[in-house]
Formats: sequence, structure tokens, C-alpha cells
Amino acid sequence: MADGSGITFQYKARDAKGTRQSGLIAGKDRAEATAALKAKGLFPIALEPEGNQATSSSFGGKIAKGGKKQLTAKQTADFLARLAKLAGRQITTERALAIIGEGGDDRISRTALEVRRALREGAPLSRALQSEAGIADPVTLSLIGGAEVSGDMDQALATAADILQSRLTVKRRIITGLMYPGILLTVALASLGLIMVAIIPQFRPLVEDRFDLVPPIGRAVFAVSQVLSTLWPVFLIAILLVSITAWLAARRGLLSGILTKLGAYIPFVRQMVLRNQMMLLLHVLGALLARDVTLSGALRVVSKSAPDGSVKSGMTSITQKVESGRALSSAFKEQKLLPREAIEMIRIGEEAGDLGGMITRTSDDMRDAADRDLERFLLVFQPALIVGVGLLIGVSLYALFSAIVSVNAISF
Repeated sequence: MADGSGITFQYKARDAKGTRQSGLIAGKDRAEATAALKAKGLFPIALEPEGNQATSSSFGGKIAKGGKKQLTAKQTADFLARLAKLAGRQITTERALAIIGEGGDDRISRTALEVRRALREGAPLSRALQSEAGIADPVTLSLIGGAEVSGDMDQALATAADILQSRLTVKRRIITGLMYPGILLTVALASLGLIMVAIIPQFRPLVEDRFDLVPPIGRAVFAVSQVLSTLWPVFLIAILLVSITAWLAARRGLLSGILTKLGAYIPFVRQMVLRNQMMLLLHVLGALLARDVTLSGALRVVSKSAPDGSVKSGMTSITQKVESGRALSSAFKEQKLLPREAIEMIRIGEEAGDLGGMITRTSDDMRDAADRDLERFLLVFQPALIVGVGLLIGVSLYALFSAIVSVNAISF
């Protein structure tokens, strides 16, 4: 029980041989109790106050939904990075926020002043960021919440900013890689539509009287051209509506989820997206474990931040299995979310007592593999797109002129 010397925690841990152990350990807070377990050669899986004693450093608990939505993902990463740099120079958090707030009249500066005001009213930084900056990411809030107890706020802010920046880098890399093919496809479809609507109908009077003599491919092209020529305003309005919907979804952060679900129907794209998602989650898991968060608490945080779908359900199942006594590598192996090489590295980390370090190294290896996957995809996709569009235009023109030649040949 809690006394003047600290709090008694109930723990579940594994030793270097993977044997599961449980018992009680005392510490003034969760960080100190975790350090005491590691000093005994144990890797903590779960660490909870005996008798449900409350501690302000609790990880993996419920995190309330964000309040104001003021900062975008990029602005949040920039804000936390700037705050980490100032905090690393032995400047108090309140003073660092004041310096950022005095920097201008942009959204980040205004948010910094709002967070500072909440701090001066007695709110902890994690709650102030949640209510005033609209930060609802469970990873960020858990890192900062733990630093409020351990005292290394600059490192926690830097880690949170790095994780957010990693997510943005992955999205930016995919968007940049697909931008050229997307522009090419748009221009090609527009050109093909112009040919169907404005050019091919002008040749129809030449074959109108002998349309039954036109080859099947020619009749198909003329039929498509007639439909497009009649309904082009409807298609144009539909394209505009889809474009506006996509723009609004992107503004609200929903577009990436929609594209991910659509890409799930393509095996190669599904594998590439899964590798990127798991790389980010392992990066988060490694960062949390490096900050003395218990494995159970870190997995709960990672599960909350996982994207909806098979990854989220898989991480939730892994969390439950680990909390029931299974080894992390064994739980990952059953879910088939990671390649065999990654699971082997996690197994080595469990046996060597450096699970956090090996998970971080696994994340780095998966990032390199994800970059190679994206490069291969673009190397194949871009030429294939060019060839496909060229074939569409070539077939349309071939069908058109073959129809004209066939009718003229019969006439003579």
C-alpha cells in the first residue's frame, strides 16, 4: 500500500529466459518501480498500483477525446519540435510557450499562448495540449503524461514530434510518388474524353448509311462516343462532385483512410500499406518502451493509435494475449502482421532483455523495405500507366479510321 516512502505496485514481468514472474515492488512513482524491475533483470509487462491506487503517471489508461481542433498534423509536429528545443535549453515549459507565442500571430503562436494560459491555471501540459491545441493522439499524450512524472519533458516532446513527423513523411512520400502518375492519368483521360466527344462524332455522318458494315470495334467506339456526347454534362458534374468530396475529405483527414480501404483490394498495394502502418506502430512501441513504459501499457497506447481495420483488431488481440501471459513475438506470429524476419528480431530482443531497442531497429529495417517497395511500385506503375493510356487512345483512333476505311473500300 502507499506510504511515506512511495507506492506499492503489482507487476507482471519476464526474465532473460522468458519466464513469467509476478509480485509486488515499491517506488515513489511508476518510473522508479519500472527502473527497479529492470535492475533485477526483469522486463515489465504490466505494472499497476496495488489496490487501484491512483498515480499521475499511469500509462495506457483512458484518454479523453481532444477538445479544440486548431492545429493540423504538420503544425502539431512543428509546435512540439519547437517546444522540445526550448525545453532542452533548460527553459521552463511555461516560458518556452511564451517565447513561441511571442513569435507571431499565426495559429501556432496563438495556440502556444492558450496552452500557457491553461498551465498557469493549474492544468498539466498533457491536458492543456489536449484541450487548447486539440491534440488527441494517444501516443503524444502518453509520452507527455509520463514526462510530467519523470521530468524529462524535452526528450518526450522530441520523441512525440519525431513520431508525428514520421507519419507525415510516409504520407508525403506516397503522395509525391503518385502525383506524377495521377497528373498523367488525368490529362490522358481528359484527352481521350475530348476525342470521344468532339472528334469522333464528326466522322459519324461518313458511316451513318452503312453502319452495319463497320467492324465491331468501330461500332463500340462510336457507341461510347454517342453516350459521352449526350451525357457529358452529367459526367462533368459527377467529376466535380467527386473532386469536391475528395478535397473536403482531405481537409478533414479522411481521404487517406478512404484510399487505404480502396487500395486493400489490390494485393501489392495492400502489402505496401500494411508494411508502412506496422513500421510506424513499431516505431511508436519502441519509443514508449525506451521511456520505461510497461509492455502492456505501450501496447494499449499503440492499439488506440492503430488505423481501423485488420491492423487495429490485430494489435488489440496482441495486447490481450500479452496481458494474459503470451510472449510478444508469439502473439505477433499468430496475427501475421509482420514478416518472419521482424518477428525473429523481436524474439531476440525478448531473450536479450532489449526489447525496445530491437523493436526500434526492426522499425528502421521495415522503413527501408517500405521505401524499396514504393520505388518498385512506381517503377512498374508509371510505365504501365503510360502504356495503358496510349493503348486506349491508339485503339480508339484505330477503330475510327478502320471504320472509315472499311466503308470507303466497300463503296468502291
